[in-house]
This record gives sequence, C-alpha cells and structure tokens, in this order.
Amino acid sequence: MLKSQEMLCPGARRSVPAQSIWLLQVCMGQAVDLKLSWGDGQASWEAPGGWRGLLLLDQIDVCVVAGQLRLRPLKLEVLSKLLAFVDEAQGHKSSNISMSPWAVLPLDSSSRLWVRKSCEYWFLQQFLEAPSDFSPLLTLLRHNESYWLVRFLLAQSKFHNTLQDLGQLYGVSYSHFRRLCRQALGSGAKAGLNDWRMARSLLDVVEGGESLTQVALKHGYASSSHFSSEIRRRIGASPRELSNIIRLASK
Repeated sequence: MLKSQEMLCPGARRSVPAQSIWLLQVCMGQAVDLKLSWGDGQASWEAPGGWRGLLLLDQIDVCVVAGQLRLRPLKLEVLSKLLAFVDEAQGHKSSNISMSPWAVLPLDSSSRLWVRKSCEYWFLQQFLEAPSDFSPLLTLLRHNESYWLVRFLLAQSKFHNTLQDLGQLYGVSYSHFRRLCRQALGSGAKAGLNDWRMARSLLDVVEGGESLTQVALKHGYASSSHFSSEIRRRIGASPRELSNIIRLASK
C-alpha cells in the first residue's frame, strides 16, 4: 500500500512529475515549512510538529524550507481501482473539474493507511461521509490513468473481447496495454476480467431468473458444464451449490 519511507530535512528538494500522494508525518517538537512551485505559480505550506496527513501533488516541485518530516508515497492504483468500481456502479459521469497542483488532507491517529484493508475501509468511509477536505483526493484519482483504464475494462468486460481487441479500442499496442493493466489492477488483465466475469455470472445464478445454460452463454462460457467446472475449480463448489448456500444464509 505504501512505498519506502524517506526523511526530508531542510534544503531537501523533490520534483513530482505526475500525480502522487504522500503520507506525511511531521517530526514532533518542530514545525515544517514547505515551498511548492509549479508552472507559473508557487505557494507555502506550514504544519505544526506531530501533524499527520496526506499531501496531494501533481506536476510540482517541493522544497523543505524548515523542519523535518517523514514521507511515504501511497500506491495510487489501489485507491484509483476502488474509486473506479464505486463510480462505475453509481454511473458517475466525467466532469471538467480542474485539479489543483496540491492539496492537504489531515488524518487522525487511528488511520492505518499502511495496511491495504484498513486503507480501503478508511477510503470508503470517507467517501460515504463526504467531508469537504476529501474532495481533492477524489479529483486527483479521477484524473489518474489507472482510474479510467479500470472503468474502461469494467464497461468492456460484458462484451468478452480479447485483450488484443481491448488494446486496439484503448488506442495502444497489445504489450503496452498489458503493462498498463497490470499496473492498474495489480495483476494480469486476463485474470482480472475472468474474476469479474465469474462474479457477474454468480450474481445472475443467485438471482435465479435464468437457467445455468443461459447464464453461461450470457457471460461467454462455452456451455453450462464449462461454467460449472470453472466455478468449482476456482471456488470449490458448483454454481448451484453456492446459490443454495447463499439462499439458506439469507433466510
């Protein structure tokens, strides 16, 4: 979830060429003063000793004027992927909201962002509560290529195209498309698409409106037996068995 930690002392400079999120911890007993420069603009930001939070950056230079701080960059792809799923489910439309070169998001001491599950829980909780200082993080993630790639894959997954076809639709070479997918998903594109297909098909089975054959063909399986054997191989139970278990549990 987090990359390696750095300690920045007075005079330290960092150039941030693309979107980045830093988890910052200002050292106790001394305030920190940062100078931020971008294009034709600049700003200063100060925080007291012990301050903890996220610094959201995009194409900007950072210089430590005073104080010391520890930073650990977050892996944007994890949160971009999560937001893409939420936005796709809610039918969120793209907007032309401009993104500031920088923003800060304070954190309380209970936020354990170095653990992936805890970070995802924190993110979803913030998304539902929608505090005003959380919106810059959403804007940054919605400007990230991984976010749009995941939404592209989700929208296209129902058509059962090959990876070569998807790469052409996305406008890049097959090899580059695979690299982008691995970066955005954290795994190969084929594995991710198969997982989504399996999840969609099992939801249809649980809803019970179609036969196994109809569900299998709808989601690109060769036959109902192929569908059943694939689900059993990956989960350890047949689609019908899983459906019965879920229905019994819901009573």
